Amino acid sequence: MLVEPEPVAEIMVDTALERGAWRYPVRFARLRLDVAAADVPPFGAGAQPVGG
Repeated sequence: MLVEPEPVAEIMVDTALERGAWRYPVRFARLRLDVAAADVPPFGAGAQPVGG
């Protein structure tokens, strides 16, 4: 059985990497009750490189 995602969370991250790992931890900001899981693109989809 597949898991169906339902709640959408907003998180805060820093783009700094150190030896291939995030330098600072990911922090939970809030639940987004106004956004459906189907409206959120898959992780990495549509990401734009910085400064490229």
